[in-house]
Parts: sequence; structure tokens; C-alpha cells
Amino acid sequence: MVDLCMDAGQTITVCYLEGMTDTQKLEQMLLLFKENKEILRPFQKETQVYTIEDAADHLVSGLTVLLIPSEGYGFAIATFGVQLRNVDEPSSEATVKGPRSGFTESLQNNIALVRFHFPSTNLKVEYRKVGYLSKTSLAVLSIGQITNPDILNELHLRLSEIPVDAILGTNYIEEWIIDNRYTLFPLVESTERPDRVIGALLDGRIAVVVQGTPFVILLPFVFLQAFQVSEDYTWNFYIGSCVRLLRLFCGFLGLILPAFYVATVNFHHELVPTPLLQSIAAAKEPVPFPAVVESFMMMFAFEIMREAGVRMPKQVGQAVSIVGALILGQAAVQAGIVSPIMVIIAALTGICTFTLPPTAMNYAIRFLQFAMTLFAYLLGYVGIMVGIIMLLTYLASLRSFGIPYLGPAAPFDMDQLTDIMIRRPHAVNYKRPSLFRPLNRTRFMGKKR
Repeated sequence: MVDLCMDAGQTITVCYLEGMTDTQKLEQMLLLFKENKEILRPFQKETQVYTIEDAADHLVSGLTVLLIPSEGYGFAIATFGVQLRNVDEPSSEATVKGPRSGFTESLQNNIALVRFHFPSTNLKVEYRKVGYLSKTSLAVLSIGQITNPDILNELHLRLSEIPVDAILGTNYIEEWIIDNRYTLFPLVESTERPDRVIGALLDGRIAVVVQGTPFVILLPFVFLQAFQVSEDYTWNFYIGSCVRLLRLFCGFLGLILPAFYVATVNFHHELVPTPLLQSIAAAKEPVPFPAVVESFMMMFAFEIMREAGVRMPKQVGQAVSIVGALILGQAAVQAGIVSPIMVIIAALTGICTFTLPPTAMNYAIRFLQFAMTLFAYLLGYVGIMVGIIMLLTYLASLRSFGIPYLGPAAPFDMDQLTDIMIRRPHAVNYKRPSLFRPLNRTRFMGKKR
């Protein structure tokens, strides 16, 4: 805190936190203030400070507070100077074709990235603070002519009711605003890509940007959107549609493949060709464990290797996970602990789950593999069907800000389902999805062709 003498003997007290303030920027602004007192007026109107509590909130946010004793108030100016990483390609959502910029930990930089990719005056940005102790800044992004105000008001209501003392990441927000806090499945989407945020806003959805994290929350979110990526729209619609269908197939295969193997080996030998059945029987002969135990061991070992690869330094993480899988798999087969066919099943299952873009959905599918395998061990194919029916029933009961989680498959809407399952050509995709209840469903402002 320093005192600055102005003309006519007026003194201004300058308050700032060292390390959070760009001192060079502050010195330049103070020199301008000293030369021309009228420069103070626009700042006084926008960010006036009347209490010690308001001044402290501005200081911990990286602003500088100028106190004017003769006037009985002060005002805050933006001099934030914390060193943050530069804009780079997001590591969790790599792309082959399309924009490569990703969000950072700076709230203002993230909003600027959205404005850079979407320079529109219709973009609406509403700032809030959450957390009784941290007072973390966040911004709610929407498009005024598209976003449904009922969903937006519901979001603001839920944000205002968050009772936590500090917000350290987006998950602290997610768990308080979702409709069901105890579900395994993600009810909001998280992304590091500005183009994905803009695509969601144009569909009538809402984005929540939180200070201190590069992940932006998108809502509402439905189950089938977990198989979409923004890169689908940068390729030819035939390629985008085929790749999207491939993800749907891989997600289903990753869920039931170990269960299908266990059910086939234990109950349904007649459905397997005789040469293949003989090969499986010969491979399983030295293995002392039943198929379900063998399956659980391999899936559990695969999860351990995957987690180790993620937590290790980047330079050695991939090598550890790949080499570890090869060595452990080969050693387990030679030791007679697991059969070669089980190693193939576990590897194929893991690869299939890697195709799912959202990490939260990836974890949900991987956890459900164990439950589906147990059902298959108890009842065979009937158990798999029972598990799938129970899963679909549960998913149908979920809501994301009042939107059915299985929409547009349940309730069924053929027009919207075609754009979820496949990627429509841009020229015919002239309607926004009615699932999110947008105010304006027409994408084309001009004449349709």
C-alpha cells in the first residue's frame, strides 16, 4: 500500500497484492492519473468501492484499489498480472483437423477465445462469484436470441444456492447444479475446446466458465452426445457419420464384450463354431480359474496399467502402459493364469473405451463392464439382456436441467435422432435441436437451398 500525491494536495492511497498485480501496468496508469485527474471519472462510475469488504474482494481477485480519503470512497482498476500458461492445443481433446486452441486457467482469456471464434454481439456473458471464502469468479455464456430463458434462470438459481466455502474446479460446480448428484453418468459436459463451446451455444445450450480451470461446463447434456466430437463437422459428412457410428458401436462393444465372452464360455457353447470352441477349450485348459474370475483379473489389471500410464510423467507414461501390458499379458499366458483369448478380449475392450471422447462417460462404461460380466456369469445371455434393460431404464429416469437424458431416442424424435446418430450435411442441417427448447430453431437467416 502506497500513497500517491495528486495536484492540489490531494492524496490517493494505492492498495494491491504483490505477485498478483502487473506493476508496470499499474505505474503507467498512475502516471496518467497524476497528469490528468479526469481520467479517474470513468473508473469511478464502473467499479466504485465503499466498504473494506468490497476492497478486500477486489484485491484478492488481482485488482488494484485506489482509495480517495477526501471523497469517502475508492475504485478498483484491472491490473491482474499472474503469470499463466499460453494458449495451446488441449491435451484431453486432440484433433487432426480443426482449431487447435484450447482454454487456459484465465477466465478473461477463455471468454476472449470464445469471442475470437464467435465475434457476435448476441453473445451474452453474465459474471458471478461462488464460494463464501474463495469468491471464485465464473461466467455464464449464452446467446440471447437462442437460449431458453427458463433453463438459464434455473442455472442461475442453482448457482446461487451453492453453499460451499471454496471452488477449486469445475467439478465443485457440477455436483451442485446437476439434477442427480449420485449418478455414475455425467449430466453436464466438460470441454477444453472453444469451437465445441460455440457449437453448444448455437444449439441453445449454456456454457459456464470458471476462473482457475481450463475446463468449461456445457449444459444440458444428453447421453448420445457423449459419442460426438467437434471434429465430426470438419470432415466430409460421410466420414463424420461413419466415425460417429463407429464410436457408438465401440461404446456398446466395450460395455458387453467381456460379459459376452463369459456367457458364451459358461452357458452357450452351441453358438460357437466347433473349431473355435475347441481352440478356446485348449487355451483354457491350463488356466485354474473360471472365466468370470479370469475376466475380472484382466479388466482390473488393465485399469491399473491405464491409471499408471496417466499418472506417470508424459515422457514415460505411454511406454510404461504399453510395455507393461505386453510383458504382463505374455507372462500371465505363459504362467497359465489367463488364456490368450482373454488377453485379446481385455485389450479389445480397453481400445473400444478409448474411442469415447468424454472422460466421465469413459469411466462409467468401464465400471459397468464389471456389473455386466457378473450378470453374464449368473444368467448368461439372459443376464446381459437383464443388465441392458436395467441400464436403459435407469438412463431414461435421468434428467439434465429437465431434459430427458436419453433424448431424442426416448422420447423418440426421428428428425433429431438422425443428427445424433449421423452427421448431417451443413446445407440441410437448418434446424436447431428442439430437445434444448431454443427460442429460434432456424439456423439459416437467409434463404434455404
